Amino acid sequence: MIIDKNTLVFRKATTEDIPDLIKFKILLLDELNEDDNQKDVEKLKTELEKFFKEYIESENFVSWLAEYEGEIIATSGLILWRVPPRYDCLHGRYGYISNMYTIPKARRNGISTELIKKLIEEAKKMNLDILNLHATKDGINTYRKLGFKDPIDPEIELNLNDYP
Repeated sequence: MIIDKNTLVFRKATTEDIPDLIKFKILLLDELNEDDNQKDVEKLKTELEKFFKEYIESENFVSWLAEYEGEIIATSGLILWRVPPRYDCLHGRYGYISNMYTIPKARRNGISTELIKKLIEEAKKMNLDILNLHATKDGINTYRKLGFKDPIDPEIELNLNDYP
């Protein structure tokens, strides 16, 4: 699909966009095959609705959307979080980029790049120190072109649902 960039609209999401934010998050998760256990999809939708409502209203989540011909074709998200300050992060204010998803037919039109740039500008306005994200193989080069670098220390995690 070739996008006429003159008619492409970028706008911030509101609580009215929560159903679309949920839809796009599930599309992303399904595409990544994050969890083959989709029996909990209704529970996931309920939890996503709670999350988006709480975080949008508290201004701890910012999302930019791309619309084309009246249809949302891409989403983005910036979650705010804080840690104790350190030398390279004097305010301790981080942003975590998530919910980056463009419908397959609209990809390769620079939409995700534009959405990331909008999130970076939001992060600057909010006086954040560092942005983090988990990149897919398809998206990592886009992020690197915008200045994202591999972390010095690898991130590891413990899933407490699997912990005895």
